[in-house]
Amino acid sequence: MRVHCRKIKLAPDVELASIARGTPGMTGADLENLINEAAILAAREDAEQVTADHLEQAKDKVLMGGERKVALSELERRITAAHEAGHTLVARLLPGTDPIHKVTIIPRGRALGVTQQLPDDDRHYYPRSYLMTRLTVLMGGRVAERLVFGDLSTGAQNDLKVATELAEKMVCQWGMSDVIGPVTFSRGEEHPFLGMKLAQEKSFSEEMAWRLDQEISRIIGEAEQQAEELLTGSRVTLDALAGALTLEETLDGKRVDEIISCAVPSAAAGG
Repeated sequence: MRVHCRKIKLAPDVELASIARGTPGMTGADLENLINEAAILAAREDAEQVTADHLEQAKDKVLMGGERKVALSELERRITAAHEAGHTLVARLLPGTDPIHKVTIIPRGRALGVTQQLPDDDRHYYPRSYLMTRLTVLMGGRVAERLVFGDLSTGAQNDLKVATELAEKMVCQWGMSDVIGPVTFSRGEEHPFLGMKLAQEKSFSEEMAWRLDQEISRIIGEAEQQAEELLTGSRVTLDALAGALTLEETLDGKRVDEIISCAVPSAAAGG
């Protein structure tokens, strides 16, 4: 980042080490893009220096997509807030999850809301326990909608897609199912450029295909059940997070911790 900032005047409040901690896995080109975006934001404001806020906004754009102008009804905003609050609270309640960096109900990219978790370090190995917590966090949005509104929406479409793909890899590629065992099965070759799977001849029986499907569904169902148990037992905190999101639209990790710490005593008193 210092290399790409050589020709840019930075404000005294900029801590590149702090920004760098929020960009694990980024390539040099990604970091260059981030710095350029921050410089563009500063230029639009006729600012003489690139500030920490410019860099933070640029990082959000690179990681989560640019903000979109979408006219949402009050009910849709509340559904989005409950959904993102579900992801956030499950991530905070489960041990071993990546820290919450920011959660927002401002539409970005193709999403109406985003819960952003950033690992403290680059990861190269993913234990089964970590992947299960990841699945549980993914299911938290859907579960929260059902708890708060007694209904489900299409908002969990991408969560379900990601969860299904992750569970399929756990079962079929990584040998993380005790039922299926330490074997791998190819269910279609992923093509990185087409963004789709190419059909290929099956090398396993119809019975095994059925067992694979059942195991994938079981793992996702287990994650959903755990998310439901966590959110049902912390309903007061869930409502507090959803309410804060509806009012403030964006919460950083520190603000999330404040809301949770204030809601916990209330929950205990109510019990």
